[in-house]
Amino acid sequence: MTLHFENLWEKCEEFHQENSENDNSQEIVDELLLKINIYKTVSQKSELLQDLQDEQRQIKSRLMGEILLTLTNLSLKDNINVYEALNVALQQRSIESYSEKYQAT
Repeated sequence: MTLHFENLWEKCEEFHQENSENDNSQEIVDELLLKINIYKTVSQKSELLQDLQDEQRQIKSRLMGEILLTLTNLSLKDNINVYEALNVALQQRSIESYSEKYQAT
Protein backbone atom coordinates (compact mmCIF):
# COMPACT_ATOMS: atom_id res chain seq x y z
CA MET A 1 0.00 0.00 0.00
CA THR A 2 1.37 3.38 -1.03
CA LEU A 3 0.64 6.36 1.18
CA HIS A 4 0.17 9.89 -0.04
CA PHE A 5 2.91 12.15 1.27
CA GLU A 6 0.58 14.00 3.66
CA ASN A 7 -0.64 10.71 5.12
CA LEU A 8 2.94 9.51 5.51
CA TRP A 9 3.83 12.78 7.29
CA GLU A 10 0.90 12.34 9.68
CA LYS A 11 1.86 8.71 10.29
CA CYS A 12 5.39 9.87 11.19
CA GLU A 13 3.98 12.47 13.58
CA GLU A 14 1.85 9.75 15.20
CA PHE A 15 4.98 7.62 15.55
CA HIS A 16 6.70 10.47 17.40
CA GLN A 17 3.64 11.11 19.53
CA GLU A 18 3.77 7.50 20.72
CA ASN A 19 7.55 7.20 21.04
CA SER A 20 9.10 10.63 21.64
CA GLU A 21 7.05 12.28 24.35
CA ASN A 22 9.99 13.74 26.27
CA ASP A 23 11.76 15.40 23.35
CA ASN A 24 11.78 19.18 23.35
CA SER A 25 12.20 21.46 20.34
CA GLN A 26 15.86 22.24 21.09
CA GLU A 27 16.80 18.55 21.26
CA ILE A 28 15.00 17.94 17.98
CA VAL A 29 16.77 20.88 16.30
CA ASP A 30 20.12 19.59 17.60
CA GLU A 31 19.35 16.16 16.14
CA LEU A 32 18.35 17.79 12.86
CA LEU A 33 21.58 19.79 12.71
CA LEU A 34 23.61 16.65 13.36
CA LYS A 35 21.90 14.82 10.52
CA ILE A 36 22.28 17.78 8.15
CA ASN A 37 25.98 17.98 8.97
CA ILE A 38 26.38 14.27 8.22
CA TYR A 39 24.58 14.81 4.90
CA LYS A 40 26.91 17.72 4.15
CA THR A 41 29.95 15.60 4.92
CA VAL A 42 28.77 12.78 2.66
CA SER A 43 28.11 15.31 -0.11
CA GLN A 44 31.58 16.82 0.26
CA LYS A 45 33.20 13.40 0.00
CA SER A 46 31.69 12.77 -3.44
CA GLU A 47 35.05 13.02 -5.20
CA LEU A 48 36.40 10.29 -2.94
CA LEU A 49 33.43 8.06 -3.59
CA GLN A 50 33.27 8.20 -7.40
CA ASP A 51 33.58 4.42 -7.55
CA LEU A 52 30.77 4.17 -5.02
CA GLN A 53 28.15 6.50 -6.54
CA ASP A 54 25.28 4.05 -6.01
CA GLU A 55 26.25 3.55 -2.39
CA GLN A 56 26.58 7.28 -1.87
CA ARG A 57 23.11 7.82 -3.36
CA GLN A 58 21.71 5.21 -0.98
CA ILE A 59 23.46 6.83 2.00
CA LYS A 60 22.15 10.27 1.03
CA SER A 61 18.66 8.89 0.49
CA ARG A 62 18.70 7.26 3.93
CA LEU A 63 19.98 10.49 5.51
CA MET A 64 17.29 12.53 3.75
CA GLY A 65 14.69 10.15 5.18
CA GLU A 66 16.15 10.63 8.66
CA ILE A 67 16.14 14.41 8.21
CA LEU A 68 12.50 14.37 7.11
CA LEU A 69 11.55 12.06 9.97
CA THR A 70 13.17 14.48 12.40
CA LEU A 71 11.26 17.35 10.80
CA THR A 72 8.00 15.47 11.43
CA ASN A 73 8.90 15.35 15.11
CA LEU A 74 9.60 19.10 15.13
CA SER A 75 6.34 19.90 13.34
CA LEU A 76 4.48 17.80 15.90
CA LYS A 77 6.17 19.37 18.94
CA ASP A 78 5.72 22.92 17.68
CA ASN A 79 2.25 22.28 16.20
CA ILE A 80 3.27 23.50 12.73
CA ASN A 81 0.95 23.11 9.77
CA VAL A 82 3.70 22.07 7.35
CA TYR A 83 1.48 22.32 4.27
CA GLU A 84 0.65 25.93 5.04
CA ALA A 85 4.24 26.75 6.04
CA LEU A 86 5.68 25.24 2.86
CA ASN A 87 3.02 26.88 0.70
CA VAL A 88 3.70 30.33 2.18
CA ALA A 89 7.47 29.84 1.82
CA LEU A 90 7.06 28.85 -1.84
CA GLN A 91 4.81 31.82 -2.54
CA GLN A 92 7.27 34.21 -0.90
CA ARG A 93 10.26 32.71 -2.71
CA SER A 94 8.36 32.80 -6.01
CA ILE A 95 7.58 36.48 -5.55
CA GLU A 96 11.22 37.23 -4.73
CA SER A 97 12.45 35.17 -7.66
CA TYR A 98 9.98 36.79 -10.05
CA SER A 99 10.94 40.25 -8.81
CA GLU A 100 14.65 39.57 -9.32
CA LYS A 101 14.11 37.93 -12.69
CA TYR A 102 11.95 40.70 -14.15
CA GLN A 103 13.39 43.66 -12.31
CA ALA A 104 13.33 46.81 -14.43
CA THR A 105 16.85 47.93 -15.23
